Amino acid sequence: MYLEPDQKLILYAIGALEEPLKSKIKLQKLFFLVSNVFKDLNDIFEFEPHLFGPYSEELDNLSLELIKLGLVEKKGSSFILTEKGNNYFAELKPKKELKKVICDFKDFLNDIPDDEILTFVYVFYPDYIDESSKWDKLKKDRVKFALDLLKKDKISFSKAAKISGESFSKFEMITQKNRIRWRS
Repeated sequence: MYLEPDQKLILYAIGALEEPLKSKIKLQKLFFLVSNVFKDLNDIFEFEPHLFGPYSEELDNLSLELIKLGLVEKKGSSFILTEKGNNYFAELKPKKELKKVICDFKDFLNDIPDDEILTFVYVFYPDYIDESSKWDKLKKDRVKFALDLLKKDKISFSKAAKISGESFSKFEMITQKNRIRWRS
């Protein structure tokens, strides 16, 4: 079976780290973040502001094609490789740098709630807030999300402070009050 390079990339991302991608939001944000490192992917996926942050219709269509081809299936909200998909995955040989970035971002995204992911993306990529149906609700919980991400060692103190919307000194007081230590 022949797959286009962009289809292979999505298949690789779903199979990476031998765990499923746990939601459509995670799939979309994984490729959004990867395309910010590998700018040539922007031409393929063309992310636009959407109800849940950066969204690529092309990514949506390609993932549906992989499902129709029997390489990927959806279980609940998760995307997982089928046996046929795993066999194809075993043959993929992405570039070392691309493989590392995909794995790093998948590891970052896959075990945090979608609301924390959206807050992270909206804070660091504010051009994607305009169409959001969630930002007004999410921004009320920015401090909580920042503390949660910091506790999980997902982000640095400076990124957590930015997500919180507080000054460094105020956020430091908040972390001390909550007895949260962070790696330096």
